[in-house]
Amino acid sequence: MLLWVATIFLSYRREDSAGYAGRLCESLERRLGKGEVFRDVNTIHAGEDFVDAIQARLRECRALLVVIGREWLNAADASRHRRLDQEGDYLRQEIVTGLASPNVLVVPVLVEGMTMPPVEELPEAIRALGRRQAVSLRDETWDADVDRLLVAVTGSSAPAVSTRTKSAALFVAVLAIALLAAVFVARRFSGADKVATGDPGRSRSTSTGAAASAIAIPRAAEIVGADALSFHLVYTLLSGGVARGGDTTTLSLRFRFSNDGPYNTFIGADTFRLAVGSSVLTPSTVLGEIVPSHAARESVIRFQVPAETRQAVLTVRIPGATAELPLDLSSTGRASETERPDAGDARPRALLAPLVTTPRPLIAGSDIAYTLTRATIRRFVNALRIIVNIRMTNRGQFPRYFGGSAFRVLVDGQATAPVDGPNEAVASNSDASGDFVFDVPPATRHVILRVIEGSTADVPLDLPPATR
Repeated sequence: MLLWVATIFLSYRREDSAGYAGRLCESLERRLGKGEVFRDVNTIHAGEDFVDAIQARLRECRALLVVIGREWLNAADASRHRRLDQEGDYLRQEIVTGLASPNVLVVPVLVEGMTMPPVEELPEAIRALGRRQAVSLRDETWDADVDRLLVAVTGSSAPAVSTRTKSAALFVAVLAIALLAAVFVARRFSGADKVATGDPGRSRSTSTGAAASAIAIPRAAEIVGADALSFHLVYTLLSGGVARGGDTTTLSLRFRFSNDGPYNTFIGADTFRLAVGSSVLTPSTVLGEIVPSHAARESVIRFQVPAETRQAVLTVRIPGATAELPLDLSSTGRASETERPDAGDARPRALLAPLVTTPRPLIAGSDIAYTLTRATIRRFVNALRIIVNIRMTNRGQFPRYFGGSAFRVLVDGQATAPVDGPNEAVASNSDASGDFVFDVPPATRHVILRVIEGSTADVPLDLPPATR
């Protein structure tokens, strides 16, 4: 049965969390449909009373989502007065109206690793916000967190979908079932139930019966897709353990597969190989995982290795890329947690670091201006991802295109185009912002962000080295 979900009102401060608000809007509309999220106060028509317009929009909404980033609480005007303390502040007006509306669910949404501000630091008019249950959105579990947010807002994680979308999903599902059947048949008739290490008589057991001990997980334990179709795929090694018994050891590795792309993805046994000395081992578990679009799944991959093994190299094949992850199989002395699904509330495993935290003007023309509002990096095993948030201001009389053609990152003089970013028209006398994403080699230490719009602006960026 299709579920009708009323419009969601997205409240955010541009200089604080415009990029996250845009990403959240897109994620919600993918699940709920276009037009179900009211995002931008700029859509209020000229001449319309601001307070009346907000109240009218909120009366149509089921929920008000208040996006809270690092600058949300203490953002100030040119006179250094905190904007939340000003009765005319648009964000304050939105929250006041939402809190006063009995039919509107008000949910704080925390981004950038933020926690809820203390109640006593909020203005009296919106202090009730501090007593509302918040939902955190993290980069590394974004889609799962958005699904959790939808459950809080609608009571269901099953969004309404169009007939076209359902047909495409049915086709992908049928294809995936066929792939799984092919894998099963191939394994059934090719003797794949035996260890592929030259010992055809040994059964593929998944446990030695011995208690499993945890192993240390490398600090950089995320692998990302490396082409235009797979940059949205992230494989994360969550935990590992070894159970030693007899002449073999069972190595168990729990992975999370995150798929933020528009299509389902299939993860088969060929995804993983383990090098132990001169031998290359295949998993001792049958793996055939389908990760739906905009979802995450976890699986435990096991290998049978010689009992004395202390060092190994895991090779992970992700569409568009292959990554090698050295593993120390020595016990840490703690019990293994590989059989326990990740709760989703553990400390984020993504390696994130800020590059730019204060806005920097890039190009300031008479008709158009660009500002770099912030930049961060995310370190993967096989890539270094640079995320730059750009604000475009169109002062001209006509709409202007806002997209990746104007932005490049230079690595050793070679220009790299963004793998993701905004693709929209910005109306006259308005602005927009969004995240442009660039992938560069993991060892990169220096890049130049280049903006070309009539003139050229270069911003050198020093990237922090990898830490172990």
